[in-house]
Amino acid sequence: MWLYLLCGATLLIAYVLHTLLTTSGSSYGGNSLEAFISQEGNLATDKMIDRSADRYLVNYTDAGKQVLVMFGTEYGCSEEVAKKLFDSVASLPLDGSGARLQPRLVNARQHSAVDWSQESVLLLVISTSGDGVPPTDARDFCDWMLGTKDMEMSHLHYSVLALGDSNYPHFCRTGRSLDKRLTDLRATQLVPRSDVDQEDWSVIDSWIDAVLNVLPVVAIEATLDYLSLDTVSCDQSYNRTRPFMATMTVKRRLTVQETEEDKETIHCEFELAGSDLTFTAGDALGIYPQNNPAEVGAVLSALCASGRELVEAPSWAYQPLPAGKISLEEALLKYYDLKHVNPELVKLLTKHTSDKTERVEGERLMKDGLSKNNIILWSYLHSHEVIDVLKSFHRARPPLHLLLSKMKGLQPRYYSIASSPVLDPEKASVTAAVVRYSLHGIPRTGVTTTYLQDRLEVNQSCPVFISHNPDFRLPSNNDLSIIMIGPGTGIAPFLAFVQERIATGASGDNLLYFGCRHRDKDFLYKSELETWSKNGSLRLRVAFSRDQDKKVYVQDLLRKDTKNIWRHLRNGAHIYVCGDARHMAHDVHQALTDVCQEQGNMGAEQARRFLLGLEQVNRYQKDVWVT
Repeated sequence: MWLYLLCGATLLIAYVLHTLLTTSGSSYGGNSLEAFISQEGNLATDKMIDRSADRYLVNYTDAGKQVLVMFGTEYGCSEEVAKKLFDSVASLPLDGSGARLQPRLVNARQHSAVDWSQESVLLLVISTSGDGVPPTDARDFCDWMLGTKDMEMSHLHYSVLALGDSNYPHFCRTGRSLDKRLTDLRATQLVPRSDVDQEDWSVIDSWIDAVLNVLPVVAIEATLDYLSLDTVSCDQSYNRTRPFMATMTVKRRLTVQETEEDKETIHCEFELAGSDLTFTAGDALGIYPQNNPAEVGAVLSALCASGRELVEAPSWAYQPLPAGKISLEEALLKYYDLKHVNPELVKLLTKHTSDKTERVEGERLMKDGLSKNNIILWSYLHSHEVIDVLKSFHRARPPLHLLLSKMKGLQPRYYSIASSPVLDPEKASVTAAVVRYSLHGIPRTGVTTTYLQDRLEVNQSCPVFISHNPDFRLPSNNDLSIIMIGPGTGIAPFLAFVQERIATGASGDNLLYFGCRHRDKDFLYKSELETWSKNGSLRLRVAFSRDQDKKVYVQDLLRKDTKNIWRHLRNGAHIYVCGDARHMAHDVHQALTDVCQEQGNMGAEQARRFLLGLEQVNRYQKDVWVT
């Protein structure tokens, strides 16, 4: 009897929802969608993304099978994956003994709170930051794990999910190193390590599925949880998840624009007073932007939505969290990435479109799956933004909460700090090249750079935090010379370096190789650099690539100065490279290899090992990124 009543109620709810969604022409617009979301209430609670972090700080009071889910992240993706893994493990059914798996979510920076002798299962989700270094929060954990000698973990079962970017030579180095280390410590591998290239969720989900399949059969003794996560996780300082609202006090243009091809670069300064944020020359400022309102409006139009619809803030929303639900317009403005398309969004739209042509196109794109091995799909994703995909599948009408769940989070952007805390610890300067472009014949804008240039006014505030970069530091010995190589905005950290070297009275030479297109248009910080050059504080070499018929780049100047470069290297100089990783850093490395071969009488392999040796003793440091 109750079963029939339950089935009837379910059918009635389904009919009501169907009616609400279809009476407005199968669109998100008008009051019908707002009514749908309001009436939907708790019906879809299990499908909605929980924005509260409290449920990940659970302290179990009953005995259970403990599973340690640990993550190390720089930008938040590893944490997002770890939370999904946590939820998946927590949802597994009771085993034959009646004991439930009890996952605990721990940031790698809290590793000292873990009693490894009591842990039976470790599921480690960890990213590699930049070209082969651990995330800042996970550095101590990696140093401990890789450096501790008197340790044995034969009692531990583990698996590693390594996240990285294959554009860098040391792809997933952190995860790979920890995986090998755990094997060397005689820990038992549950499932093989998976390497994830740029948030490839098909690989992530396959690894999670493999872990979930094997966990129920692992022999884990049911015990009381000893870990007090509410105490361990308490952190009231400003950071990536709890940014500081910093006031922009200065904004000025650094370039001259006469044509559309000319660079548009700005200098901004932020006031950090009252934040207790500290930084070192070489660190970066993380900035949370807001999307271009015009682009948000275009997405709302494609959804036939007013923007007033109420939705939950996503799980990755930074603190302070919104009180209650927020408007769809605010959610798209502050929390969702409108540039990079999640392949799951294409899958969802294909499933929910009423148009046969759209469905056929979606199936064609996904014929070989969602992984990055599907070249057709990923070529499409790389050439389309969210608005383009919504227009391509304009007859698709999935539930709004499902659509949002298939969109990526709007990530903070990181800018090398262009000022030294020795001069002013409460001011952080950044240098930003403003991005404007066209796609499919439509003008587009970079997210953060146009937010800073076009929408954030002086004396207004935005959320910021410090991203520490301990692998990009001045030598502790002020007598040593430094060789800085940074074209374009890559000059930013070197401004901080030179300021600090002057302020501290460093006796070593400061050599700067800077590159730009034109002396009179984009010679960034021309006045400051030439002043330092004239008073002997800086040995300046500038490559103007387009002021003459033959293009000249920083690597060309390095090859012209081989004797001087080699003399400084022999005397203990440190080399720093900042800028584009895909081309510039590779070309500079080749030029340095040529210097070693020519002046050091080395073969190619000897030169390679020599530069590698400089890297290992922190005399050759890179702060590079892929655009």
